[in-house]
Amino acid sequence: MERKKGPVVLIIILLVIILGLAGYIAVDKLFLSKKGDETSVMVIDDVNIDLNVLYQVADIMGKFDRAYNDVNSSYFGYLYNTQSNLYADKFDNGAALYAAMYDDMIGTSTAQYLIGGNVKASFEQIFGKNLAYKPADVAAGKTFNIKYNEGNGNFTYTAPEIAETYSNEYVIRNVKTDLKEDKVMITRRVFFVEYQKSAGSEDVTQAKVYTNHNKSKLVGTLNLRNNVLSVDEVLAKYGSKFDKFVYTFEKNESTDEYSFYSIEKVR
Repeated sequence: MERKKGPVVLIIILLVIILGLAGYIAVDKLFLSKKGDETSVMVIDDVNIDLNVLYQVADIMGKFDRAYNDVNSSYFGYLYNTQSNLYADKFDNGAALYAAMYDDMIGTSTAQYLIGGNVKASFEQIFGKNLAYKPADVAAGKTFNIKYNEGNGNFTYTAPEIAETYSNEYVIRNVKTDLKEDKVMITRRVFFVEYQKSAGSEDVTQAKVYTNHNKSKLVGTLNLRNNVLSVDEVLAKYGSKFDKFVYTFEKNESTDEYSFYSIEKVR
């Protein structure tokens, strides 16, 4: 797929993420309700979630999913390298800036620029008050060249196009949603997929499934069905072997906006 995605594609991805928050919840448990002048809510895992909050959380997770699932980047799988907890204020500054600007970068070998104010706004939408915005050069890998211009506060960059149909990737499935005071917690199962070509052919017919991209633990090999890996089949066979990660989003009482607070690796 190409790096630059149109608005329609991003909207579809966002909706998929939002619906994915329901995990394996049956359709009849997922509904919208309206009570007088109150905001619509979505019932997920038997908890009522304000739709505005849901959109905020889904947008942040979508930015993370796209940025940290680019195999051309040195930040590939960044969130899933943690051994226990990764708090927002401990985030690598380059990784944070990269997530804030990734959606606005197009595949190009000719230097382009990003307006610093837009990058800052995206950064603060993700991290809120939990991580200070510190513009700087971003070492996102040899195929990226992201430089900060202190003179005008903007960024210049070159970035690779993604043309591979079967790029090795992390696959993520939301399985649980919790609310606790001023926090939203989303539990997700995560595994890594390496696509395999047939012997003597360019056709991709199988996928090796690992717990992470270090490939230290092969979980299984599955055939593709209609050229697609069935995530449901993978989880049905091997789900208990994969790590779970709990994303926590915290409310800023002064703005009522939710931002990323931490990610915790659990079993």
